[in-house]
Amino acid sequence: MESSLARDEDWDAIAAKLPSTWRELAPLHGVLKSKSPVASAAASGWKIQDPSVLLRMILHYACTNAGLKTTVAIAAAMGLADISGVSLHKWMRKSGGWIAAMVCAMVATASKFEAARWAGYEVIAVDATTAQNPGAKGTTARIHFALRLVDLRAVAILVGGAEIGETLKNFAIQAGQLWVADRGYCNANSIAHAVAAKADVLIRFAFGSLPLFTESGVSVDARAWLREVTTPGEKRTYPIQVRPRGGDAIEGRLIVMRLLPDQAAKARKRLYEERKKSEVTPEMLELTNYVVLVTTVPAERLSADELIELYRLRWQIELNFKREKSIAGLDQLPSRLPETIHCWICAKYLGIELARRLAEPAEPFPPSLIGKSALRLGARHIAAQAARLRA
Repeated sequence: MESSLARDEDWDAIAAKLPSTWRELAPLHGVLKSKSPVASAAASGWKIQDPSVLLRMILHYACTNAGLKTTVAIAAAMGLADISGVSLHKWMRKSGGWIAAMVCAMVATASKFEAARWAGYEVIAVDATTAQNPGAKGTTARIHFALRLVDLRAVAILVGGAEIGETLKNFAIQAGQLWVADRGYCNANSIAHAVAAKADVLIRFAFGSLPLFTESGVSVDARAWLREVTTPGEKRTYPIQVRPRGGDAIEGRLIVMRLLPDQAAKARKRLYEERKKSEVTPEMLELTNYVVLVTTVPAERLSADELIELYRLRWQIELNFKREKSIAGLDQLPSRLPETIHCWICAKYLGIELARRLAEPAEPFPPSLIGKSALRLGARHIAAQAARLRA
């Protein structure tokens, strides 16, 4: 068994990158409210009394894609805690808010998404990803999740079959919210669901999925509008109507921005990464020159420039999420319980952020943290990710 000194040195290197108030955040979010032991443990074991022990176990479980039994076995071997996998799962179900708060403190989401900055809107980002249960081949489920971006709190997480498509109708929407989504949510009934709840939307426009009409009810071809925007960096706004089946017309705006040449080149590169070369059409290549958004937000409340900025912030979250599916195994579904999935996703992001901070050029690695023989809860994996980021 490793010495406690070696263990503490390794954990200290990780903990030093956490927010200074990370311990105090635990009881504020209902985790380890008192100093007395509160976790069930084996008769001969040690109970969780220190938030660092719980955090290390959750990080190991989420960041290494290890099983619950493996995680608790390593924790016991290290002399940290001796609890069952079921007990750790119970801890995770109530730790999502705590870990989300740490992520927010590290990435400063509050300053970016506070309501005062966005005309009083509570900004909600919605996304979906396919996932696999352990041992399964192919897609076994689809996670639909909505996060309040000011604090990364889960507004809703729905885990269903792969047949459940992307639509805002999957969620209970509240008045005063602004839901920001990608192309998968761009259809008339999805938008109508949000508007009926007295909320607004900002969605990446999908050609073919959302017929548009002028204010007088005439069908329009948005491609013709795009071709009017010829100067890189130029933005134009067009008043439009969305007409859901069986519902009233919804007033909105189509926002078109012509990308700068280097931005368009990156968009074309992503297109070729996502599709086979034979599937890429001239029309697809033409559309990589633009960002096109549809919104129901009134112009007097948020301008086109403000909405483009907001979508850009949300877009970075989406790109990070998709990138980390391959780097950090973010698509390996650990459970079908929303509370566990929320904790797990937030722990993934916390591990990723820790790795980024350790990857800073001025930040040395403790020798024990990157040693080949190291077997420490979460530390070795986070250090390995940091080394890849640094490279």
